[in-house]
Amino acid sequence: MSERTVDARGQLCPRPLILAKRALTEMQVGDTLCVLLDNDVARDNVLRFLRDNGTAPTCSAEGGVFRLQASKSRPDLAAPQAEAYCTPTGKDRAHVIALTHNGMGSGSEELGGILIQACLNAVKEVSPLPSAIVFYNSAVHLACEGSPVLPALADLEARGVRLLVCGTCLNYYELKARVRVGTVSNMLDILQALASAGHVVSP
Repeated sequence: MSERTVDARGQLCPRPLILAKRALTEMQVGDTLCVLLDNDVARDNVLRFLRDNGTAPTCSAEGGVFRLQASKSRPDLAAPQAEAYCTPTGKDRAHVIALTHNGMGSGSEELGGILIQACLNAVKEVSPLPSAIVFYNSAVHLACEGSPVLPALADLEARGVRLLVCGTCLNYYELKARVRVGTVSNMLDILQALASAGHVVSP
């Protein structure tokens, strides 16, 4: 028995499904497939594909990466049309929250700080949860040491919400050494998260 790993991080549907199907087709019965993903739309679609093809997949998450594992149980695929599992419409995809400021709204800075705390503390009550929260410009302060919303962000990250913090912005504000939650990211990753979202919320 052997293990086959498919690294589909940074890939949008249907690409992860195609890669998983190819690997599963080439494997022997009893072999284990491991699929690495970094967005929950692809995770959900690949999980459904694996279940429908006779496997009993497990899923774990760490550092914004989902690890799906499944053992091949039959020589042929019961549901070979992998592309059909790709969510076709944006309205069915999870939303992304884009934060561009360390407050909320315009006007009073003090009030803006109070509002952003209330907003991020309330996100965990939203169903479904966002697939990601992206932080750029002065919003990167929210993910750094001294931020009043660190506990709320750490809780969301533990629930599988990706926190993408702009590295260029951190360098500009000289905050890179003070990041306490999330993943220091780049503009490509941030744009991919926004592009794959069902819709983008900018509070």
